[in-house]
Amino acid sequence: MNPQWPGEGRRSWAEPFRIKVVEPVKMTTREEREAFIREAGYNTFLLRSEDVYIDLLTDSGTSAMSDYQWAGLMLGDEAYAGSKNFYHLEAAIRDHYGYRHVIPTHQGRGAEHLISRILIKPGDSVPGNMYFTTTRLHQELAGGTFVDVIIDEAHDPSSLHPFKGNVDLGKLEALVRKVGRTTFPTCRWRRR
Repeated sequence: MNPQWPGEGRRSWAEPFRIKVVEPVKMTTREEREAFIREAGYNTFLLRSEDVYIDLLTDSGTSAMSDYQWAGLMLGDEAYAGSKNFYHLEAAIRDHYGYRHVIPTHQGRGAEHLISRILIKPGDSVPGNMYFTTTRLHQELAGGTFVDVIIDEAHDPSSLHPFKGNVDLGKLEALVRKVGRTTFPTCRWRRR
């Protein structure tokens, strides 16, 4: 279903925001892109960003920031320790999520490293519906075994399935029968 932005039953062809900053990007031909990926050994992490027209590797901070985000950046307390921004973040997280302890990280992979070290023990099975390469790496470095329980359509680029992120419950149930639920980090964590 398409989002209805301006009014019920209508879809706007223009975004409901203004873009404040733009960065020119180089358009490449299919032949150039094929050469770039071949030269990178088919490893998207080894591509030069200047050779990538549409970046599907990540969605982490790659888009334009809002005027409120820019204002927040300019008003930020850049102290190395004791920053008023940290205390504001800590209070907001405690208020909304109820967590007693807050450890901010610079990005998701830093957070997944910490949570993998805390939750995953050697021998754990970690079911997932696809993975980021760094997520799987952190799970395996912590001693866990990543087990893909995503639906088969997710691995079929020609499939037009509407949501390829679905967990295949049959695969998940088979994993639980095979290894037992106590080898799942979240099950052990909830018992504490």
